[in-house]
Order: sequence, then C-alpha cells, then structure tokens
Amino acid sequence: MGTLKTSWGHRLRGLLAALLMIGATLAVVALLTSHHSNAQQARQQGADNALLQVATQTLAQAEALRRQVRLTGRVVARQSVALAFEPAGRVQSVLAERGDAVEQGDVLASLDTRRLESRLAEVEARSEEARASLALAQRQEEREAQLNQSNFASRTALDQARTDRLTLQARLSALAAERDSLTADLEDSTLKAPFAGRVVERHIDVGSLVSSGTAAFDLVDTRQLEAHLGLPARLVATFAVGESVTLQVNGQTIEGEVRARLPQVDDDSRTQTLVVTMRSNHRAVPGDLAELSYAMTEPAHGYWVPLEALRAADRGLWNVLIAEPLEDERYRVAHASVELLHTEGDEAFVRGTLSPGMRLIRSGTHRITPGQQVTLSEDVAHAAH
Repeated sequence: MGTLKTSWGHRLRGLLAALLMIGATLAVVALLTSHHSNAQQARQQGADNALLQVATQTLAQAEALRRQVRLTGRVVARQSVALAFEPAGRVQSVLAERGDAVEQGDVLASLDTRRLESRLAEVEARSEEARASLALAQRQEEREAQLNQSNFASRTALDQARTDRLTLQARLSALAAERDSLTADLEDSTLKAPFAGRVVERHIDVGSLVSSGTAAFDLVDTRQLEAHLGLPARLVATFAVGESVTLQVNGQTIEGEVRARLPQVDDDSRTQTLVVTMRSNHRAVPGDLAELSYAMTEPAHGYWVPLEALRAADRGLWNVLIAEPLEDERYRVAHASVELLHTEGDEAFVRGTLSPGMRLIRSGTHRITPGQQVTLSEDVAHAAH
C-alpha cells in the first residue's frame, strides 16, 4: 500500500514539472512575439513619418509666347515650259538630251523643211507673176483714164481696168501673207530654247513624225528658283514683300527674298502660299524640300512647365500635380487642368487653373496621387521664357 502511494506521488510531481516547463515556454514565446510586434509597429510608424519627397518649381506667369515657327514647302522653277513644234513634219535632227543645260537661243531640234522650202519657192514665183500682171494692169488703167478724158473710151472700160488692178493687188497681198506664213513655219521648224535652263525630258526622236503642237522637250529654268511655302492664314502679315529670309534646303543655307504672298487659301492645308525668290550660288533643284524657320512673339498668358509633368486627361486637356501647403512642412497633392498651347524641346506652354506662386510637381507624377501627403525637396528656379 505504501509503495502505491509513493508511485502516485512521483507521477504527480513529474506532471507538475512538465506543466511548469510548458508555462515557461509559453511565456517566453509570448514575450518574443510582443517584442516583434512592437518592432514592426515602430518600423511602420517610422515609414509613415518619412513622407515621399517631390521636386517642385514655383510657377511664374508669362505675358508673351516666343516660339520658333517652321514653314515647309517645295523648290519650284519660276519658268518651266513644254516646248513643241508649231508646224507638222518629220524630225530631222535632235541636238539636246535629257539633263542637258542649254542657253537661251540654243537649237534643240529641227524638222525636215524641204516641202516648206518648195512651197515658199512656188509662192515667190506666183508673187513675181502677180507683180508683173499688176504692173500691166496699172498701165492699162492709166491709158483707159486718158482715153476716157478725151472721150475715146467708155466709162465701162475704165472701170474694168481698175477692177483688174485691184484684183491683182489683192492676189499679191494674199501671196505675201502666204509667204509670211511659210517663212514663220520655216523658222518654227527649228526649235530653240526660249530661256537658259535644263532639259528634263525629251519626247521626240530623229525620223519621227510630229503633228502641230506635239510636245518635244520639257525645259525648266534652274537659275531662277523659288520656294513655295505653306503659311498659316493668321500669320500672313508676319512677312513683308521684299523682306530677306533664310532657307534650309538639303542641309545648305540659302538666302532669299519674299516675292509674294498668294491671296488664296489652299482647301486642304488651309494655308496661303509664301513665294520666296532664291538667290544664286546654291545647289537646289526643283522638287527639293525647303524649310524656313523664324522666331515670333505673340501675346499669351500662361506658364512654362516640363513635359514630363503633364498627365493626359479627357477632351484633349491635360493635368498637372500641385503641392498644396499643410502644417509641419507637409503638402497635399492636388491636380489642376491645363490646355497645351505649345511645346519646345522638353517644355510645354500651358494655361488653365493655375496661379503664380503655385508649386508644380516637376517629375515622378506616376508615383503619387491627388490627396497624398508629401514633403518638398529644394525648389527649382524656373524663369519664364
């Protein structure tokens, strides 16, 4: 019986020891968990206290917008013509080829003129015959007039002599006109350059038959070139006739002079054409792209902001983020709607719900949202253009 009591006593003491160890273990675990939670809370509180820093600039309003405007257009020849033979005939010679430079009066091609020369010789012979007949008719008229005065000839004979003379004079005039026409055709059978330029196309060959007006050569005046540039109608008064301007063509700078502003608006581009005469000593050719850049200043109220500060909004507008002051050097992020007026380089000129002195958040707008609290880094000085 005593042995049984001793056994239960040992078991009871072992159970109590195990319970004490479990309790101590649980206390240690609870203590460690509490310390870890407190550390996490401390780190979270520190993170909350360290607000995001943003770079800002103080907005200053600009009263005018100065910008570079670029006009583009094409180089064209002041004179260009499709040359053709006026008379019909067979091409006898071709003296100019595509790409040849020619001077005014140079012969480009000629027709076979044997038939014209034969007709001209025939007209000359008929003219000589008519002149001889006219001389005889004049003498006959004089005789009839003398006889009529002496009453030896009737009035009818005198009238007939006068009619014969007038008929021969008319025939001689017609022959002279025919001779002039044939002479002109002979001259036009030799095609000459009407001005100095360059042949850009040849349409005829030796031996080919051409009808009157058939194009033979396309000729352009490469010495007198112009640039035709599209000019917005609202900027027509920017340029004055006779004003000197500078063009860029194929990387070369060419001096020019405004010759005209065409008084017509293009239906497609809604621009007027500015005609600029290009001065010599250049390598431009018709068809080259021409550019004209100039600086213009116009009244405008707005602000220059970095392009990266803009955020797309609805209806073609944009948003920018503003840092509004709170307490303890903290700021709240707010957005303002703006209209984009002009871009230049990495900056934009805008107007909208902005005021001078506002702090514009320059960059990193994708990391912040309106309503968020931030602190500011050093302001960036930004003068109006």
